[in-house]
Amino acid sequence: MRLLVLLALVGLMMAARSFEVAGETIGSATALAVGYLLLAAYMTGWVAKQLGMPKLTGYLAAGLLAGDSLLALIPEAAAGDLKIFTGVAVSLIALTAGSELELKTMRPLLRSVAWLTALSGVGTVLVLTLAAWLMRGYLPFMSALSPAGTIAMAAVLGVVMSANSPAVVVALRTEMAADGPLCRTVLGTVVMGDLVVIILFAAVGSAAAPFLGSESDQRALVHLAWHVGGSLVIGAGLAALFYLFLRFVDQSRALFVVAVSFVVAEVGARIGLDPLLVSLSAGILVRNATSFGDQLHEAIEGSSLPVYLVFFAAAGASIHLDVLAVVGIPAVIFVGVRAVSYLATSRLAATIAGADPVVRRYVGFGLLPQAGLALALGLLMVKTFPAVGQAAGTLVLGVVAINEMVMPILYRFALIRAGESGRAEPSPSQSDLRGADDRDGAASSSQHSLDAVAEERARTRDA
Repeated sequence: MRLLVLLALVGLMMAARSFEVAGETIGSATALAVGYLLLAAYMTGWVAKQLGMPKLTGYLAAGLLAGDSLLALIPEAAAGDLKIFTGVAVSLIALTAGSELELKTMRPLLRSVAWLTALSGVGTVLVLTLAAWLMRGYLPFMSALSPAGTIAMAAVLGVVMSANSPAVVVALRTEMAADGPLCRTVLGTVVMGDLVVIILFAAVGSAAAPFLGSESDQRALVHLAWHVGGSLVIGAGLAALFYLFLRFVDQSRALFVVAVSFVVAEVGARIGLDPLLVSLSAGILVRNATSFGDQLHEAIEGSSLPVYLVFFAAAGASIHLDVLAVVGIPAVIFVGVRAVSYLATSRLAATIAGADPVVRRYVGFGLLPQAGLALALGLLMVKTFPAVGQAAGTLVLGVVAINEMVMPILYRFALIRAGESGRAEPSPSQSDLRGADDRDGAASSSQHSLDAVAEERARTRDA
């Protein structure tokens, strides 16, 4: 039935695009695209779940199907406007990650997170940098660079392609109700790893600028301090705002969280802040410095599904199959090198840290997915290094596209094998529903017992 509904949606979207007056679509093209992606992503997510894959793989597939590479259902006028969901989703995802990082429960895992961040995260940056330098003869945009420029470009690529995805980790944890040492270690590692990647990109980009045709920014340190330090300070103020609202207001919490995430995404990016760091620090402070962490988490859960649907579907629509055709072989090689590096170095780091055997065996799979941050850094790389950035950006997009579609499936498999799927404690609303189901089940069982007794008495009288 849902497949038929999905096919009907595709037909309606194609029909809606045919109604044009003077070259402009009737109504709001953006509203049309958002409505279609919401419904289509929900349906394909259900199909993916039936096939044993993560729902977000279905969301990505819905976007890929509607993107320019296949059916081109999303009008060009709406494609740019959909980026607003990317910013809001990143902010919500960071808030979710921060609100789940409770230091009391994470303290036994801090040693593992530190070793994984240092050895696996930084080590993979170095491995990818070396791979890019060794493959310079197969990357046309590096052929005209000087030896120093080649090393600089390889370092930039190494940093960008090493980025992890808190978005995928949080989405899969929520979808599978997963919890345990593996899930918590992966979440802490990808959050810390992306913080390191952001700092490394700013530092490496500033050092590489003179060798890649860009002017050296003398204010790079000031910009870096504002980008990181300012984001953390604003995040602390945001935590105070959430605390006051959650304490004194008992209505429209989900709407308030979305509104604040929108402001953080739109205003923060324009004044040089990082929405991910702002929301992440706010979530961590609310969880660990107040007693309203659960309330914040429930408010996020109540508002995040529509945003996530459009976010992942829009990410799927940004995947261009023609890009993969151009950079397919190098992209596949980089995906393989990245995967081998994360799997090997994470196992070594977890062993050194004395982590749980399950963590040692499967933690590397949680570091493989990519999404928003890698795409954002790839676009920033194109803007920062216009002489070589466009071709290099194409390569990065190819790598991210493959990791985006394939790696969540592997991480889902790891969570199932680790036995952590379904172990998360339900939220209060879920507990209420479960309690109601238990009460209904008990009442039904009692009624069946009474019916059985009555039937037995009737048989006795007949005898």
